[in-house]
Amino acid sequence: MAIGISHTHAPSSFTMNDSPHTNIDVDLLSLPKCKRLRGEVISPLTYTNDIVDFDHWDHMFITNCCKSLTLHDFDGPPSTILDLGCGRGLWAIEAAKQWQGSIVVGFDIERMQPGFNVLEKSVSRRLRWVQGNLLEQLPFTTNQFDFVRMVRMGLHIPEDEWPSILAEIARILKPHGVLEIIEEDLLFPCQSTRSHDVTPSSGQCSGSSTQSSNTVVTATSYHESVSSLKAKDDTNTSLDTLSGTSSTSLPSTLDTKLKHPKPPDPQDHTRLQRAWEEMLYNYFLSPQLLSVLPLYLSLSFPSIRSHPPLQIPLPLDSSARQQLATQHPVSTIQIDPATLFELRALSAQPSFEADPSARASVMTAGDSEQTMSSWACMHLARTVRTIVGCKESIWSAYERLYSEDPTPRVVRTTQQKPTSVRSDLRPSPTNPLRDYFERDWINWENDMADRTSLRGRMRAELTWNEPVGKPPDWRLWRNSLPQENASSSQDESAEYCRSLRGFVCFKS
Repeated sequence: MAIGISHTHAPSSFTMNDSPHTNIDVDLLSLPKCKRLRGEVISPLTYTNDIVDFDHWDHMFITNCCKSLTLHDFDGPPSTILDLGCGRGLWAIEAAKQWQGSIVVGFDIERMQPGFNVLEKSVSRRLRWVQGNLLEQLPFTTNQFDFVRMVRMGLHIPEDEWPSILAEIARILKPHGVLEIIEEDLLFPCQSTRSHDVTPSSGQCSGSSTQSSNTVVTATSYHESVSSLKAKDDTNTSLDTLSGTSSTSLPSTLDTKLKHPKPPDPQDHTRLQRAWEEMLYNYFLSPQLLSVLPLYLSLSFPSIRSHPPLQIPLPLDSSARQQLATQHPVSTIQIDPATLFELRALSAQPSFEADPSARASVMTAGDSEQTMSSWACMHLARTVRTIVGCKESIWSAYERLYSEDPTPRVVRTTQQKPTSVRSDLRPSPTNPLRDYFERDWINWENDMADRTSLRGRMRAELTWNEPVGKPPDWRLWRNSLPQENASSSQDESAEYCRSLRGFVCFKS
């Protein structure tokens, strides 16, 4: 079956076999398809200093694993280097320091790189910053660079633009030049739950409300919240912006849909997860980029080397960690980080999707997940921070999905006194759906902070005492969960918070 790419279709999925071209009509990929305006930037991400910090941590993680600035082992330093999407320029600066005879160009749409006056002259005289849009023709001559590097651009490149971008990179590479790409699947980290209420088409979705950010609802307070919504309708407070219908029909709708509501599960993040997927769809970003990228790379590069995907498991929450600590001893199995990025010819690799045991990840050495816990928490924190940078874009997708759902099935609220610095949220008189979104968001952030547990890990590593003062919000949230929620609502299937993979491509 031929696969065509269009902004009106969902991103395609590709299972890698021995030949990336299996069942693909590659001629269709070269047809005109771009519908964005010239110069338009396609990205849901707002780049912040927090994301920059995690970019630096990623740099340290990968260079520590590879013992090098690159996945590819060069015989000698490349003379001309281009870092596409260089951000603050950390990697480009390090490359100029290490390869003292090389010219390094950092390319990014944002002007956020340090001035040359703060760098050593031996580095700044061989370093260039260039601003431009990666989705347009690159402002470089044909056969200009020996080495091009591009890392984590999946949130900035629509799927149908990958072939043209890679062809443009091949143009500016010298013969036998090298392209190195490190990418990841666009995952929304959360633990699957056994009960899934989210069905936008039927209007049955879990939601949230606007009270304390670290307490959860009981069945009693849930019914009271429903009554309060009815009272709003009786006092002519319009919910038209939420339902798209007249407010006079709201009580009967409430009676029908919420006659026997079940207590909400604050650990069920399927509404936000669905909004994340909708956001990717609207931007035409591939959520499974690691599956489709081999095909697009093979269109421009005859020789490709890669390693099995590095999959980072979602860390356990504090309740599960406590149970695990009492039931099982901590594993002493170790993994050599250098083996995680061992490169092999792409055509010689097995189909990872068909054979999960072929995947190289922190899960491949028995119980080694325990020894990788410090990695997992930082990878989770990095993924969370990226998603936080997309919050407003996620909200837009959330609003599109649920704007015609007059009353989210689950309204999380509480009658307890606020105990959090974030508990000053108040209902919005114009858009109650935004309040539900914020409540869902706070529950997800608290759950992820509990799983990351940076405070606890620092205490354990540095033998620090518990800081004096108020506990963090996520701990108050976790302690307020009903015991049955903490132990019985989660699915037993493995979830990942990150899936990374590098590709080294050679121009003929």
